[in-house]
Order: sequence, then C-alpha cells, then structure tokens
Amino acid sequence: MLKVLCGDSAGELELSGTRSELLALSRKLRSGEGETLLSKVSNPFPYSRSLSRIAVCQASGKIMISSSGDGESLDVEGKLESLHLLADNIEGFALEADQDDHLHVDYFPEHDYLAEGSGSLVVAIDSDATQAS
Repeated sequence: MLKVLCGDSAGELELSGTRSELLALSRKLRSGEGETLLSKVSNPFPYSRSLSRIAVCQASGKIMISSSGDGESLDVEGKLESLHLLADNIEGFALEADQDDHLHVDYFPEHDYLAEGSGSLVVAIDSDATQAS
C-alpha cells in the first residue's frame, strides 16, 4: 500500500509505493478527483508522522501539494491539465526508475505544473517493488 511520510519541521513529504501502486495513483491524478487510502507507518523516523490518505481535487491554476489541516491527508489540487503532467511524471518514474532512484517534485519559478507555495514531494519505489503492472 502507498505510504506518505511527513517531516513537520522542514515540511518534507515522501510518497512511496510499489510500481503498480504508483501507476494507480497516476490514474487517480488523471481523473482529477478521488481519495486513496495510505498505509500508516507506526515509526516513521526520520519523519514526524505518517499520513492516512491522498486527496485529489480539481481547482483552478497550477497544483498545490500540501498536508491537510487535520494532519492526516496529502492534498493535491490543481487544474486537470496540471494534474495530468504530474501523473505523467509519476507514471514515467514508476515504469523506468531504478530501485534506488527518487523523483523530486519541487517548485521553482515558472514550473510547468506546480504553483508557488506548493509543498515539495519526494517519490520513491518501495524496496519490495520489482514489477510494473
């Protein structure tokens, strides 16, 4: 099951899952809406906590990635075109990355799909993930 770990002090977010789980998430992003339940990690060290869900929602403008006010959700919201670009990146990573690779989703000026103020996200493949579906 997908996991999202959150470091409260630096606002770091790490999303990890099998290749097939990451591909399923990319499909959810393309749909522009929905919720994905996450596996809770009892000891998320070196992170502060483990989130319980990812919520995808269409909104105007580029994507904002944030941890919800209740501290349980990774919220991803933006226009459908931007959600498709993020989905493309996650899908390409899931299909082609080596086991030790990471995908960094970080805002920079004139980013194609991330809004200024968006949280940074690191995407990783779980160590037990060897096959794409």
